[in-house]
Amino acid sequence: MIGHVYFDWVGSRDSVKEYGKKLEAACKKKGTKFLGVWSPHQDKWNFVAMIEAETLDDIYKTFSEAGGMGDKMTHSILKYYEKNYP
Repeated sequence: MIGHVYFDWVGSRDSVKEYGKKLEAACKKKGTKFLGVWSPHQDKWNFVAMIEAETLDDIYKTFSEAGGMGDKMTHSILKYYEKNYP
């Protein structure tokens, strides 16, 4: 399963990089795979963090371990995708 956490950010690019480092460390601690923080230019969101995990609960726990929304994330939405083939 891959989770996409789309979010808007009111901080600097450096601060979003720091958040990415927290998320990466949370992934290592929780046993999920950090796929990076991306800029989805065709969507309204500032950024999207991608996490690969076994379950949706694992994605929630990883996001929580990283500090959740923190103080610079104004709002977010989680979309998740289950692999069907191969």
